[in-house]
Order: sequence, then C-alpha cells, then structure tokens
Amino acid sequence: MIARIGQQVQPEVSLPRRIALTATSAFVFTWIPAFAVFAATTVTAPPVTSGASVGRTAFWALQFGILMAVAATITNLRRRAAKPDAAGTDTSTRGIVLRLAINALVTGACAWLVLALQGLSAGQTASLAAVLVVVLHLLPMIVARLLQRRGGRRQASSADPVP
Repeated sequence: MIARIGQQVQPEVSLPRRIALTATSAFVFTWIPAFAVFAATTVTAPPVTSGASVGRTAFWALQFGILMAVAATITNLRRRAAKPDAAGTDTSTRGIVLRLAINALVTGACAWLVLALQGLSAGQTASLAAVLVVVLHLLPMIVARLLQRRGGRRQASSADPVP
C-alpha cells in the first residue's frame, strides 16, 4: 500500500532517464576526485605516476570515470532488477561493509585496468588504486558516519527539556 502511494506522489523514473542519471552522477563523482588524486600525486610524488603530465593524468581520470560510470550503471540496473522495492535499503553493518568491499574492488579493478594499460608498474598501480579507494569510498563513509552521529547528538540535545 505504501509503495502505491509513493508511486503516486513520486512516479518511478523511466529506464533511460535512470541510466543517464546514474552514469552522469557516477562519472562526475569519480572523475573529479580521481583527477585530484592523480594530479596531486604527479605534483608531490612524480615517480608514482612515472612523471606524467597533468594533461595525461586528466586523461587517466577520464578513462577511470567512464569505467566507473559503466560499472555503476550495470550495478544499479542489476540491483533494481533483483529487488525493485528494496534497492539500496540495507542499512545493517554487514550490508554496508559488503557494499563498501564490493565498491572498493570495482574501483580497484577499474583503476588497475586504466593504469596498467598506461604502462605503470604493479606497485605504482596498486598505490594509486589504494589512494582512489580511500578517497572515493572510505573518506565519504567516515564523514557521513560522523555527520550522522553529530546530527543524532544534536537531535537528542534539542529533545531534552531545559531546566
């Protein structure tokens, strides 16, 4: 019953629109941080990127962003096809850790593919992939958890009566 009311209030997004939104947002939210990681690494530790130029690292980030957009679109479509009502609603610790691990593996695989094809060594590729996983997955999760705890404390303190 609640699902029917929800569909009337907010109609379901069409499949082509959902694909476009997923791909666009995944590209934007991965290309910019990937470029920042690659450019910062190029400036601070040139041997890690074999002294690549900023333009070349932007190209790497572009390739990485496209791969991540494709992966996000496929994952989103598969998840919604498997569980149309419960897509992305698993908020248990196990579900969050599982999603984080899967996303980290996908990120690492995409980074490995892009960077290995650019001629970087296994050590260089692994270090850049690890930094990308931290920047794209771990830091946002930590910040979200801290903000969630802070918001919970703020609500709890505002609910207490003032003596």
